[in-house]
Amino acid sequence: MSEYQCYEFIALDQPLTPKQMAELRGISTRAEISPTRFWNEYQWGDLKADPAKLLARYFDAHLYFANWGTHRLMLRLPKARVDVKVLKGYFIGRYAARLTPTSEHVVLDLTSENEEPEDDEEGHGLLAALTPLRAELLRGDLRSAYLAWLLAVQAGEVRDDAPEPPVPAGLATLTAAQQAMVEFLRIDVDLLAAAARDSAEPNPGDDAFRRWVTRLPPARKDQWLLRAVDDPDLALGGELLRTFRAEKAPGGASARRSVRELKALAETQQGMREKAEAARAKKARDAARKRLQRRLDELGRDVDAAWVKLEKRVAASAYDEAVTLAVELKELATRGDELQDFATRFEAMRKRQLRRRGFFDRWKHQEGGARW
Repeated sequence: MSEYQCYEFIALDQPLTPKQMAELRGISTRAEISPTRFWNEYQWGDLKADPAKLLARYFDAHLYFANWGTHRLMLRLPKARVDVKVLKGYFIGRYAARLTPTSEHVVLDLTSENEEPEDDEEGHGLLAALTPLRAELLRGDLRSAYLAWLLAVQAGEVRDDAPEPPVPAGLATLTAAQQAMVEFLRIDVDLLAAAARDSAEPNPGDDAFRRWVTRLPPARKDQWLLRAVDDPDLALGGELLRTFRAEKAPGGASARRSVRELKALAETQQGMREKAEAARAKKARDAARKRLQRRLDELGRDVDAAWVKLEKRVAASAYDEAVTLAVELKELATRGDELQDFATRFEAMRKRQLRRRGFFDRWKHQEGGARW
């Protein structure tokens, strides 16, 4: 397997200046660089810069993909627009899930390692599905923060007796970006399902939020309006929603499950899931077997006509359909203990249709190299 790495950076809050783009071009002559994006892939070699430093200086989101099993996602958030103390409660990993404050920002750094190499070169374009996580966090949606904590648990970086952080509502109904995060960082779906058991249902509408806004004291409403005046680019709705969620979040006094308890629940969940998957697979196999038997019964009513149909399909170069019919005829022969008759008729057809190599190559592949 050849080596493959992909680096992608996106600027969200403000575009890159021509000077900044020139600085980035000095780092890589092959990269795709625009006012909002830097992307490059490597079949050999490496990026000649520290991704964390590039993010801190130029960008708001970064994704790294290596086909030997490393996936990394970094998000840069304005410190003034998040509750750093709350976020720190979720980002307690040493490597898998880290939070680094700077003078103006908070950088979230998430890494997933897998010992199994990946054949697909699938890093291109993945960051677009993950960038909404940043806006969700800025609106006070902490589900992705809890997912980061689960990642650290999965990596063995959290003590078994450590309590979980507050469980956000809606953990069982993730957004598309949060689901993409689960898939990209390979978060254990059974651990997630176990954690979601204590997650409240999300608010189906914005009535509670509206009521909270309308009941704000006049002085506090004036403060919000003045913030909008002082910062015309402020996403006021998102800031209000974040504050609303923070004030309505459950307190820290309620019982929290330990990591050990969550792991035990995840083990039970895994057993239930595997049992359900096995039952679904058996049901599907049984249904397919019944369909096949009905099809064989139909063919058995006029086997000679079926062989005529098979040879017409071969002659017409309808090879995929012909292989399907040939497989069914062989199944019918097996059921009736008439495999020798099948072999004789197939060999006779082969001699008449020698030029139809496409069919016989497909049949050979289907039968694993058997002569007929």
